[in-house]
Amino acid sequence: MRLHYKKWSALLFIFPLLINVAGAQTNKNSSLSAIKHIKTAKLEMSAHTEYLRALMLVLYELNPDELAKSTQVGAREMTEWVFDGKANWRFEGVRRLQKAQAIGLALDPDFAGDHILALIVGIETLLFDAYGGTNEFDIPELQNEQKHMQALCELQRVLQKTTTQTDTSKAITVLEKPTSRREIQNTLLAIIKRLNAKNVKQADQACLLINDVDLQN
Repeated sequence: MRLHYKKWSALLFIFPLLINVAGAQTNKNSSLSAIKHIKTAKLEMSAHTEYLRALMLVLYELNPDELAKSTQVGAREMTEWVFDGKANWRFEGVRRLQKAQAIGLALDPDFAGDHILALIVGIETLLFDAYGGTNEFDIPELQNEQKHMQALCELQRVLQKTTTQTDTSKAITVLEKPTSRREIQNTLLAIIKRLNAKNVKQADQACLLINDVDLQN
């Protein structure tokens, strides 16, 4: 009788420990999954940033007159200042605009400022917003799928605008020059491909719905 009592006492002691261990393992797996998710999102955002950094540099090298609207330094120095500086992606030269508003400025032929700066700032901050951060390092665990989709659709619009043949009888921006357009299109396609890798069909349908709403408005 005493032996059975000891066995049950041992089991009652061990069972809660097993539950705690299992719970700890579940929490550990959940934490590891969250860390992996954040790491993946950061790697994606970092790749987008490197694409845009390279695009900005080549566009300034192709269009030195546009660079001169912002600075007297070289293309590489300007690019490094934009991406590595302390301006927090709010630049007076593009009216402190970000995301779609900055992109709209970049595509506006009446804008007298630096169209290249406006384009890069617009796309980069649009991607920050898509990943829920304020920069390429500040990426939260939870991702907003709707913002992700909105950014994808906006980039597809920009790609469409840069692909559409420009009326040469009207004023055009440096972004509409053939050499610039080619560089922009290649970069946008690479970014869109990465954003669109998970749900191509779903993304296309969502963009069609968003475009329909905009047309109705």
